[in-house]
Amino acid sequence: MYQYTIAQWLFFFFWYCFLGWIWECSYVSVKTAIERKKWNWINRGFLHGPVIPIYGFAAISILLATIPFKTNIWLIFILGALAASLMELVTGSFMEKTFHVKYWDYSDMPLNYKGHVCLFVSLFWGALSVLMVKVIHVPIEKIILEIPNVVTELVAFILIAVFTYDFKESLQEALDLKELLEKLDDYKVVMRRLENRVDAVIAFTPLPDLEEVRKLPENAKERVLYKIEEMREKNVVRVQELKARLDKLGEALEDRNELLKQLEKQLRAIFARTNKQYLRVRNHLKRNPGVISKRYEEVLKEIKDLFE
Repeated sequence: MYQYTIAQWLFFFFWYCFLGWIWECSYVSVKTAIERKKWNWINRGFLHGPVIPIYGFAAISILLATIPFKTNIWLIFILGALAASLMELVTGSFMEKTFHVKYWDYSDMPLNYKGHVCLFVSLFWGALSVLMVKVIHVPIEKIILEIPNVVTELVAFILIAVFTYDFKESLQEALDLKELLEKLDDYKVVMRRLENRVDAVIAFTPLPDLEEVRKLPENAKERVLYKIEEMREKNVVRVQELKARLDKLGEALEDRNELLKQLEKQLRAIFARTNKQYLRVRNHLKRNPGVISKRYEEVLKEIKDLFE
């Protein structure tokens, strides 16, 4: 489209993905350093590599919308703001519906729509559109147009291959998070319902402590694995304790056998959640610490606390 080939469009996409990654990581790293008074470079984004796709898609959307009017600053501002905001709304809504979490949220800002877009960010996109079209894109366009087509196509193919692999791995992490949220939420709902049934028949009996608190290992990964195992054991104890209480009730509950089957199902689900899945979710949340979920707010908070 226009004067660019498909390979050149891909070059622009990956370049702006990279610039977006630099901006996002720098902003979050500086903000975190100010809050915690300790510098630490934070790798942000849905993917593992140094790219954040939403910036690439936003840049391409802006270019497609403004190239025919690149001599008119006000049209660049308006069309760029509209194109980027629309892209942000569609992407945010799709990701929330697919993964049940928000990867960005403007709910605390005025004049927002469902937390996906807001007026002030749209104005930022408009200003960025002018800066990009009038300043940033000019030298980038000149350099890329001077690269031979055969080189452009070869590099574009390599970038797509790497991007696809990274996306596949990152997508699996996001799906792991979704599955973990669903299963942990199901566990909490089932256990609360069954405990309420038992409590309606006999007095509540407090659960015993699992064991005395031990000092966590110093190694970060070992510390996380320990906390995962500790949580798993506590969940198992909770299930076994409730099973013991059901056994004592005997025929007091007509559907006792059905309730026991539900507990066995929860017990199998606990052990089905592997350490690898938890660690993949930890890596995903480390790159996306701002994710929120209205549907699984309580469970997501527990998972985040687990990795702190």
